[in-house]
Amino acid sequence: MSFKSSLSLSIVLSLLSASSVYAAEWKVEPAVGLRTQYNDNVRLRSEDNNPQGSTGYTLDPRVVLSGEEQQLWNVSLDTRGKLTRYQDIENSDSNNIFVAFGAGYNTERLMWSLNANIDRNTSLDTDFDTASPDAGLFDDKTERKTVSIAPSVRWNLGETSAMIFSIQSTSVSFDEVRYSNLIDYDNDKVSLQIYWNVSDNHSLGFTTSYTEQDAPDVGFSSDTTVINLDYTYTQSLVSSWKVSLGGRKLNSLRKDGEFLGCENPGEFEALGTCLYSPPVFGDLESQDNGAVVNVSYSYDGERASQYFNASKNVVSSSTGGVQEVQSSSYSLDFKNTQRFSTRLNISGSKSVTISGADSSIDVTSYRFEPSISYKLDKNWNLSFLYRHIKQNRIDSDVDSTSNAVYVNLYLNWPKLATTY
Repeated sequence: MSFKSSLSLSIVLSLLSASSVYAAEWKVEPAVGLRTQYNDNVRLRSEDNNPQGSTGYTLDPRVVLSGEEQQLWNVSLDTRGKLTRYQDIENSDSNNIFVAFGAGYNTERLMWSLNANIDRNTSLDTDFDTASPDAGLFDDKTERKTVSIAPSVRWNLGETSAMIFSIQSTSVSFDEVRYSNLIDYDNDKVSLQIYWNVSDNHSLGFTTSYTEQDAPDVGFSSDTTVINLDYTYTQSLVSSWKVSLGGRKLNSLRKDGEFLGCENPGEFEALGTCLYSPPVFGDLESQDNGAVVNVSYSYDGERASQYFNASKNVVSSSTGGVQEVQSSSYSLDFKNTQRFSTRLNISGSKSVTISGADSSIDVTSYRFEPSISYKLDKNWNLSFLYRHIKQNRIDSDVDSTSNAVYVNLYLNWPKLATTY
């Protein structure tokens, strides 16, 4: 037997031996949800702007396909549809699609991962958009498509330290924009995180990121640099605190955004207009510095779990600018019995435009959401939820509220699994 053939045979035998030790498992997990709701203000309008209530029905099918080989690789594809029909509001039906892909590969010291998402939803689907800065801001039904891809790598420097490098690219586009000023934009982010476990309960870290935003339709672009110091305190086996404090530097540019005068010198100027010659505009550059904060606490016990988060950061605006968002949220889950559980979500946020778009979309919003859930059997789950949303437009000081009641029936089919 030649050396090449014996080497090939040994490689094949090694692969077969490894496969028998770490067999790959593939799973298919189908599910479907049925929801009935009543919302007294579907479009989240103010009292003076004809709020509309309606009963709605939602079909929520979902299929998750996943595979993994122990300690080596994993892959998953999560596909979900969300079809909503409102009985009493014209042109409010939505057919939403969400697709998420994830993959990972591990070596002795490196962990590679890739995540990608494609979401398609509408601006009137306030159930999905409650956590979005766009919720309740736009009356016309507009379809939004979001595509993102995020590769990353984690390098274990030693037993107590690691470095994570990640890239995220996101593209947001809108179709059939009629009355609102929604603008397509791209957002690209690069980040680097390094942390050390100082002791069993304490770890320190350093995070830096650079983000570029581009909205070519309105000639707006920006870049943001963030530097954070991170601290994690593991209070016990079931609870921990995480604190990140840092600063940001935002540079923005709006092309032809500054009125410089009239083409004919000496001509009368009024509110950025000229009588007998075209106006002259120049690029408008600006800079804004601020703090970046994120504080979170989590507890996950046998019967109860809770999570708190407070943050201050900047986000891309769907009207072609940048907003500073201050937000806080609290959730409490309690397992009353083996089948019966309760949950409470409370959140609030304030979004203020600091560059680019006008301040008409600046809002404060609050949400109160208690729910109860009962497991009918192994596969069927029934839940009841009440959601209260209150929103205030800062620029005009106009309030709007929404109260909704949901009855959800969810079926998880037994998963189909195979191993090879």
